[in-house]
Amino acid sequence: MISRTRQYLPLIANLVAAVIFGFAMLFIKTGIQVVEFDSVKFLAFRFTIGFLVLTILLITGFQKVDYKDKPVYMLLLCGCLNPLTSQFLETTAVAHAPTSQIALFFNLIPILVVLFSIPINREIPTGRQVFFMIVSISGLLSINLIGGQMEGGSTVGIILILGAVFAISVNRVFIRRASARFTAFETIYITTGIGALGFSSATLFNHAAQGRLNSFFDGLWTPYFIIPILYMGIISTVLAFLCFTYAMGRLPIAVSSSTGMLASVISVFVGIFILNETFRLIDVIGATITFLGVLGMSQSYNASLSNRFKTRNK
Repeated sequence: MISRTRQYLPLIANLVAAVIFGFAMLFIKTGIQVVEFDSVKFLAFRFTIGFLVLTILLITGFQKVDYKDKPVYMLLLCGCLNPLTSQFLETTAVAHAPTSQIALFFNLIPILVVLFSIPINREIPTGRQVFFMIVSISGLLSINLIGGQMEGGSTVGIILILGAVFAISVNRVFIRRASARFTAFETIYITTGIGALGFSSATLFNHAAQGRLNSFFDGLWTPYFIIPILYMGIISTVLAFLCFTYAMGRLPIAVSSSTGMLASVISVFVGIFILNETFRLIDVIGATITFLGVLGMSQSYNASLSNRFKTRNK
């Protein structure tokens, strides 16, 4: 019973990460306004806090790392793709696109991840997984294709989002490949460190060049910045990414990608009901179709686990 329960841990971890990621846009939207939409500064605080928490876990012995004789260059590549590239594009897009639109375009990621994984990781999705993945994606894309441009959207926003989508998709393929040699913590420690170093260096250099280093922390001691930065730095960067990286190395690529679309469904409703973005019937219909697709993907995974468990016990 315990061994069978453990088989579901990757799926549970993936869904936990999806829920956390789903609420991320709410905290990004709130926090980035305090720094006047300076995405690099916001990301510097986010990843520095995350890296400090990971370092504390390492120093206190709760986690261990071993990079000896391992292809660390692969993690450096992953860190350059995500967070350096993708998070900058995604966070910057917040000022140019509504949350719902960002969430919708992010659901192109499963398609790209599966396509990239075929030649790179030689993973072929099952027919059932492909069907439910298409159902999920069609539900989200129908919102844009049928409903048209969302209020608050722009061409710049779309370009930024598509750039982030491409970077994240390639990153996830290599993260999955790296999971064969690195633990989830080893992966996140390096990539978060790259984000902390890159964004902190950039924002400090920018403030120094403008002669504003003395005012670097001005206006930041407010709940509107502290709460979002703690959520993004600890819950999203540390907890969610650890869960997601753990799941990526253990779930079929189609399942790990498509169940992650639950984050987009949550983001859509966060935009509608909390951020007061435009509410349309097509949004509800598309999100419902997507959720049904997510359930189908989960059931597909459950069925494969049951069959594997029965075969092992015959």
